[in-house]
Amino acid sequence: MPLILRVDVDKPYGRANLREKVLSKIREDYWLPAISSLRYLEHVRKFLVFLADMDIKAHIYFRRCTLPPRDWINSEMLNGHLIGYHAEDTRTLETFKKELELVQSYLFPVKVSSFNKHGSGKQKLGRHHYPDYEPHKYREWGKITGVPFYFGNNELVKRSATLSAENGYYPGMFWLDRRRSDNEQLTPQEVVEEAKRNNVVVIIHPANFFADKQVEGNMRRLLSAASDNNVPWTIINDPGLEAFNDALQRPARPEPDYSQIS
Repeated sequence: MPLILRVDVDKPYGRANLREKVLSKIREDYWLPAISSLRYLEHVRKFLVFLADMDIKAHIYFRRCTLPPRDWINSEMLNGHLIGYHAEDTRTLETFKKELELVQSYLFPVKVSSFNKHGSGKQKLGRHHYPDYEPHKYREWGKITGVPFYFGNNELVKRSATLSAENGYYPGMFWLDRRRSDNEQLTPQEVVEEAKRNNVVVIIHPANFFADKQVEGNMRRLLSAASDNNVPWTIINDPGLEAFNDALQRPARPEPDYSQIS
């Protein structure tokens, strides 16, 4: 059975130093253009290069404040990955659909292959963030909108019951960037052993990969353990991948008005 990599792009400018944290917070909660000279999503670009070197494809989820530069969309930067929406305003189906439509319009002709939830219900993470975590609602919304909700935010730890898929839905995952006590924290080898029996979802945030040496080390140790045990990495098949590959061969549609996207 394989490992499935979920990548949540939370920070527009990273979080490795005070400058990056301030720029990220301004764009997240107020307004700041996506300025390449200020290294907008530079940490994500480097992480995508890292994944390419490792020959790993992933499910990559963007918030509305971390949408990829337009020149990434019709290039090979995201080729092979499945692109999803990291939802924030989930107060109601209507607020969710409004954000989803803005994101899908921006990403056209790439299809939003799935969505997940920003935050796990413990705290409000930004001005536009609705903190409640209600996965039962999201699964229904996936059926209504045709954009599935594959991944919940529960944690895979030593005391967890098996976290295999429930009708195509994975309720939990192994968090590479969370610290647990030794009696709860799974080792990379234990994660790989679980992946021999069930598909295991692994989550990482690119900003943490570059800001926290322990997170980077966890990722590299997991990659090594998976390689040593011949456990592959995969993505959940979805028409979004075909749509993206087709998009590389098509001229871009005239750009819509993105003024409503933070």
